[in-house]
Order: sequence, then structure tokens, then C-alpha cells
Amino acid sequence: MTTVARIGRLEGPLTIRCFTCAHQVTWCVAEAISRFGGECMVTDARRRLACSACGERRSRCVDFI
Repeated sequence: MTTVARIGRLEGPLTIRCFTCAHQVTWCVAEAISRFGGECMVTDARRRLACSACGERRSRCVDFI
């Protein structure tokens, strides 16, 4: 399973998209690690996120692009 810290090894920002309304935000890797912790699994991070535009919170509502 992939952790937030492992994604952080990729270059560039993280773009997070809501599957319901297609709202997108971009975070730097450091922000994602500070919110979730480096050892947090990406699947767990998805469950914890909520869209700031529509409020959708389902476990599949966001995607790390």
C-alpha cells in the first residue's frame, strides 16, 4: 500500500479532485504530510478528505492525481 510520504517522493504538487463536482485543489507534498502524517495510507487520507466546494465525503470522492 502507498503512504502519503511515498507519494511525496514524486516531483511536483498533488492535485486532488472531487469525483462528484470535479472541484480541484493543489497541495504541496509538505501540506499533505502535515495534514495526514507521512505514514498515513493514501486510501485512509481519501476517506478523511471532504470537498470544500460541495462537501462530499464518500471514500471515493477524491483522487490523488
